[in-house]
Amino acid sequence: MFLYALVGNAVSMSLYNASLRYTSATVASAMCNSIPAITFFLALLMRMEVIKMRSSSGMAKIAGITLCLAGALVIALYTGQSLSPLNRHRVLSGHGDKKQGAEHVSKGVWIMGTFLMLLSCVAWALWIVFQGVLLKEDPNKLLATLIQCVFGAIQSGVVAVVVERGHPSRWKLGLDVSLLAVAYSGIVGTGICFYLQTWCVGMKGPVFLAMWNPMSLMLTVLCSSLLGETVHLGSILGGILLVGGLYCVLWGKNKEETRAAMASDLQEQSREQEEEIGKNKVDQQV
Repeated sequence: MFLYALVGNAVSMSLYNASLRYTSATVASAMCNSIPAITFFLALLMRMEVIKMRSSSGMAKIAGITLCLAGALVIALYTGQSLSPLNRHRVLSGHGDKKQGAEHVSKGVWIMGTFLMLLSCVAWALWIVFQGVLLKEDPNKLLATLIQCVFGAIQSGVVAVVVERGHPSRWKLGLDVSLLAVAYSGIVGTGICFYLQTWCVGMKGPVFLAMWNPMSLMLTVLCSSLLGETVHLGSILGGILLVGGLYCVLWGKNKEETRAAMASDLQEQSREQEEEIGKNKVDQQV
């Protein structure tokens, strides 16, 4: 549990929040679509998955991983034109953030932020792989979520003390957007979402959960525009490539599962036919 919380909470969320400082919410939402492909790649390295190179499903998985890599490179290297938001006045603005928007960062800082987001996705994908093992050992999803959140809070607190030592003012939260962000991230983003994702994986499987990832990108672009945040063309184009890669991997995975189910059904039918033939022979002998 401690290791699961370290990877899924402390490491993943710390990298995620750090990358948001140097990129944008649209980039974060777009990069999250690479998680299924990264998860499959990690499972492949751990020999939990296989690729049949000459099959359509294997080619689809390879194409999906390639598209995800291309999407990440587009987001990192091509900012593109800034799209005019629907609301030209920023609704959410905290202290000292006037020069921290995505439109003010340098190219090198933007690339670093994208790289941090990619590392966050890798950590999250590794957590998903661990989660599959955990649910087999401990089916109590709510208790598993609670324990991981507690461990994650302790680990993140230790990291914050080390990183922010000498800056006591950074621990102060005023009645502004910073307090809202912390409360929302803790209650909704971590507590509720972690449990719902774990429940969804247990009920419908990880593929069903991953199918809804692109919805977050569309909602993020819409909300960013309504809140007056800057959205770049490169982030949207990269997000489209990532979504394409996501569905290629999901299609390939679904194709293999369908074939495996059909093969299992054929074996079952063959076994039943053999048993029926054996019974008929016994009856004839009698």
